This record gives sequence, structure tokens and C-alpha cells, in this order.
Amino acid sequence: MARPATGKTKLRNVRVPDELWSAAMAKAKEEGRSLTDVIVSDLHRYVNRRRRERGALDGESQQPGESDNQPK
Repeated sequence: MARPATGKTKLRNVRVPDELWSAAMAKAKEEGRSLTDVIVSDLHRYVNRRRRERGALDGESQQPGESDNQPK
């Protein structure tokens, strides 16, 4: 059973192949994480990597102690 919406973030819908979803669910459970946590963390990493890549082209750099998977 799914947990109730908290209202803190907007609910999103994505299409994911069943095999990938099942494997991700199993790995997240093994790590004691929710699949939402895994997805959000990886999205942060993806967005921040793109920012760093663009910044490197513009001569910018990541600030000391700045993490890949934290919101800006």
C-alpha cells in the first residue's frame, strides 16, 4: 500500500520499464532507502553535474564542500 501524499512536493508520473523498476526497488530496499529518495538524489546529481560542466566552460568551479546531490 502506498503512503499518503504529504503535500510537500508535487506528485510526478514517469514511465519506467518493469524490470528496471523492480531492480531499483530491490536495491533501494537493500540499502534501507525509498525509491523516491534514490530518484531525487540522482536527479540532484544529474542537474548539478550539468551545472558544473557548463560552469567549467564559463570558468566557474564548484565551491569547497559543495555536494553533488544537494539542492542549490
